[in-house]
Amino acid sequence: MRKAGQFFFALIPLLLSIGLQFLIVFFSMGVSGLAEGIWYAAVKSGDFTAVLEDLNILWTTQNFLVYTMVCYSVISIAVFGLWYYTRYDGNYLPRLKTTFHPLSFLGIIMLIPGTQFLTSYLIGFLSALFPSWLDTYMELMETSGLDNRITVGLFLYSVLLGPVSEELIFRGVTMRQLEKCLPFWAANLIQALLFGIFHMNMLQGVYAFCLGAVLGYLCKKGGSIYHSILLHIFYNFWGTVISQYLNIGESAFAFLFWFLFALALTAGGIAVFISGIRRCQAVSVQIQKEEAAAGEG
Repeated sequence: MRKAGQFFFALIPLLLSIGLQFLIVFFSMGVSGLAEGIWYAAVKSGDFTAVLEDLNILWTTQNFLVYTMVCYSVISIAVFGLWYYTRYDGNYLPRLKTTFHPLSFLGIIMLIPGTQFLTSYLIGFLSALFPSWLDTYMELMETSGLDNRITVGLFLYSVLLGPVSEELIFRGVTMRQLEKCLPFWAANLIQALLFGIFHMNMLQGVYAFCLGAVLGYLCKKGGSIYHSILLHIFYNFWGTVISQYLNIGESAFAFLFWFLFALALTAGGIAVFISGIRRCQAVSVQIQKEEAAAGEG
């Protein structure tokens, strides 16, 4: 019974994050509606219909939608960051020598194009099988303001704040809570599933599940959420900025080459990352021995 309670408690971060999104959207709409009404009353002449028309235009602009999500991300980082670092013993300032190694960083760098290319192949495969998924995804991107126009707000949300927020929610709080009642492999798969559900559409949900499992593995294996945060930030940077300038070709040879290249980079990146983490663990053991010897002395 206790484990069942711990399991269901792990669903709260997802529900809370969705609730926060709706709350902040409604709050932003209310504040902007009030400001628009006051402005019309003080400066412009017009009826209630004119106010609604202006608000409808405002609420569908990219800047309004994106900056609303920026506000959500900042609040989410504060809420889930505090939750993670108080309840699950998160470490704000980990020791660099025992957490990061050039090889682990290189592994993350290798994983960026590897996972991005595999994601592109997965999206192409799913889009061919389920065209309606692609239509829903594209419509969601347009209505949410997350299109190909790179703005300051979009960069802040997609590349910086969004990844940190999502890592704290899913690899920080959710996965750590699930590990209280499940083995890691099951906890990792479930948090990845919840991460996919969080994106609220099938196409993005499937590849978010795959990415979430990789991020969870890095977070657990590396012993720090900062590893998954780094990969998530670089992954989104590649998808938001770099991917627009890449042309990998459409021939059968290019298709096969980049697919095998992505597989090799992903597998190699994980192997290099683990090698770096093992070196960090060796350093950690050595530091503990030195501290123990100094304490005895």
